[in-house]
Amino acid sequence: MEMFADIFAGLGLFFVGVKLIGGNLKQLTGSWFRRLIEAATRNTTVSALVGILSGALTQSSNAITFISIGMVTAGLVDVGRIVPMVIWANVGTSALVLLSAIDVKLAVLFLLGATGVAYYFDIDRAPRFRHVLGAVLGLGLLFFGLELIKSGAMPLKSMDAVREFLSFAASSYVLAFLIGVVLTIVAQSSATVSIIAVTMANVGLLTIDQTIVVVIGASLGSGISIALLSTNLRGIGRQIAWMQVAVKLVGVIVVLPFFAVEMPGHVPGIKALVFALTSDGATAVALVYLLLQLVSAVLTTVFRDRIMAAIMRLSPPTDEEALSKPRYIYAEALDEPRAALDLVEREQVRLFEFLPDIVDAVRVDGASKLGPDLLASSAGSVARQCGDFLTNILDNNSARDVLIDVVEIQKRNEILLSLIGAVSDYVKTIEAAGAVSPDSKFGRLLFALGESLHTILAVANDAFLHKDRRDLDLLREFTSDRSTQMERVRRQVMEVEDIGPAEHDTLYASTTLFERTLWLLQRYMSLVEGPKAAE
Repeated sequence: MEMFADIFAGLGLFFVGVKLIGGNLKQLTGSWFRRLIEAATRNTTVSALVGILSGALTQSSNAITFISIGMVTAGLVDVGRIVPMVIWANVGTSALVLLSAIDVKLAVLFLLGATGVAYYFDIDRAPRFRHVLGAVLGLGLLFFGLELIKSGAMPLKSMDAVREFLSFAASSYVLAFLIGVVLTIVAQSSATVSIIAVTMANVGLLTIDQTIVVVIGASLGSGISIALLSTNLRGIGRQIAWMQVAVKLVGVIVVLPFFAVEMPGHVPGIKALVFALTSDGATAVALVYLLLQLVSAVLTTVFRDRIMAAIMRLSPPTDEEALSKPRYIYAEALDEPRAALDLVEREQVRLFEFLPDIVDAVRVDGASKLGPDLLASSAGSVARQCGDFLTNILDNNSARDVLIDVVEIQKRNEILLSLIGAVSDYVKTIEAAGAVSPDSKFGRLLFALGESLHTILAVANDAFLHKDRRDLDLLREFTSDRSTQMERVRRQVMEVEDIGPAEHDTLYASTTLFERTLWLLQRYMSLVEGPKAAE
């Protein structure tokens, strides 16, 4: 019973260690990690190196995959630039597997002792050390758990039942492969399963061949788990997830046949290669894990464009993703602040194209093919990406004239976000009223207001796009102070007897949003024209 208690306790400590390492390192790799990724992905080689580093830190290619999905969908980085990081993160996960093959018992005991002393003196309460100590404690518990598993598993070799099972398993490599697949789907980490397999090989419970097959099966299981976790994703998010699945499949498809040919002992291959580097069985298995990740990463990198093209056909970007992608701004432009500011202004002008289309959804003869919510969220996403881009310009430049211009363009961006929100709220107010007959008095008032707003927004789009003086003068006339006129319209609405309370509320809310939209357009135009507006 003590033997099984040691193994069970060891597994418990191992899993606690994995959680502590991952959780605390994720806290350490917060905003600075995202900034690092955003900067590093400008260069393919650096992106791959950051992938290896992030895989070593988090010990989870799944985590890196879904962090990358979050960053791409948030518009922080382009999918093509982050793919190398996703591919090479798998190589980074080899670090812990290689360490697990080494006898580090003495170092682990000192590590746990030092961590305990740090906790006793409350060093963990300091924000700068809290997560570092948590990760170090997790590392110590992980390896201490492995030592318990080893000591508990040693006597198992002498048990008749265990020997018979191992003899049966040795004759069925398919079973070992399936065990690796299933355990990885449950554990959500091929590195975790591979470390346990290496530990079993270290004490002689698994043969080297069995352990290698388990490791290869674990890689396939990792790909299956990512595919299962990404079933709710669409478009670009699914593209990144499927790229990680492709990485796993490429490694298994290439390595498994080589090993299958080598197993009968006639042709030297993978096992012969790793045993040429080390005579230790556990280290050899860990090297197989590393080799598997390297083969996957290298081959996927070589054929990346073809793989991505196939994935994009299977999962094309959604309408929202296509609309939410900036047309003009890009990270490399940050090196030239003046050119970068011109690109932001072009992007802001482009956003005015969205506004008439949003209102088009509630017009009598509206012809908008895309829903107003999709258009509004896409426009808002582009505007927020412009805001982030402007912040990056501020961070990278200190020239006074550049800073002044950035602040001015940021003000416009804030107004644009408010303008998109006001137009979206107007449409939602009209839609909340339900089906309205255009022949009723309520309908005529409502649709007349909508036609007016659509016309004004279309004029604004033309005015800012072409900078034609006649359009600008017309827009200035449309957006001049109309508070007195709008108040008169509201009083007239309230005096109409055959319009119910709900309809009165709708008209009051829509006229308020109409007035706010005009005010925001006026504010935006005054910022664009600057001193000219006062002439």
